[in-house]
Amino acid sequence: MINVAKEMEHLNKLAGDNQEKRFTGLWEPITSEIWLAQAWEEIRRNTGSQTPGIDKETAEDIDLNRIRQLSKKLHDGVYRPQSVRRVYIPKSNGKLRPLGIPTIEDRIVQQALRMVLEPVFETDFLPCSHGFRQGHSPHTALRDVARMYPRVSWVVEGDIVGCFDNIPHNGLLQAVARRIMDGQVMSLVSAFLKAGYMENWHYHKTYSGTPQGGIISPFLCNIFLHQLDKYMETLGANRVQTSKESNLRRSNEHRKIESAITRTRAKLRNSPDRQVRRELLDQLLGLEKERGQTPYYDARHHTKLGYVRYADDCVPRA
Repeated sequence: MINVAKEMEHLNKLAGDNQEKRFTGLWEPITSEIWLAQAWEEIRRNTGSQTPGIDKETAEDIDLNRIRQLSKKLHDGVYRPQSVRRVYIPKSNGKLRPLGIPTIEDRIVQQALRMVLEPVFETDFLPCSHGFRQGHSPHTALRDVARMYPRVSWVVEGDIVGCFDNIPHNGLLQAVARRIMDGQVMSLVSAFLKAGYMENWHYHKTYSGTPQGGIISPFLCNIFLHQLDKYMETLGANRVQTSKESNLRRSNEHRKIESAITRTRAKLRNSPDRQVRRELLDQLLGLEKERGQTPYYDARHHTKLGYVRYADDCVPRA
């Protein structure tokens, strides 16, 4: 009998110990009744489990007998993902965001698939990636941006337009195959990507993208955009500098002002005269204001690059 939690921990350890390992034998746990039942337990608590797909079924239509039937369909090779039901929700800018709502059975299989893939790919993901990951959130992304902010000259907000709808299927499957060598698992991922969508009861094929609304879509997006994170890393993003390296990058103007502030503070500590102290305080305030308006780093030195990503939004900082 499979212990789901221990199996996930085991996969995570194997992936962490060998960054080049490609995994096989993942189909058996995904298709087992125990694994599917745990997947169902994970999603049935969410209010979204009451949202129907194109078959109009909700969480109330699922029981252990349906889980057994689903396991048998997967084992027999007759399971096929159904197309998602497309709906639109308003965005903050007044536009509409398309969502794809899978059937409840497809959501169970997607969750089972994510439960076997996530422990593997989590060992690859970088700390700069904050979207849809345990232990990460918009707050942790904002925290990292805030920590870098006092030492940056430029902050650039990046947004990949239509990211979920335009991810190339071949490129995404290649990114998954870097770690997964199980043909049945790869075929299942491909089947979900190509399942298409229904809008006003008209079927549309999908040639790219992974629909927002699916359980596995944010995870697949992270797998694909991990390549962007790695590229930014090759540019030196988020590399920890030594104190010596950081000090060498400081501009001469900023150094002079810092020295003047240090001298003024020393005089202030040693001066008993009230009038002199007032004058020194005024000088100190002026110097601190000037320091805030003076570039900390010398443009001649290599710029230190910071980078934070939350899903398809990123913030490079220099």
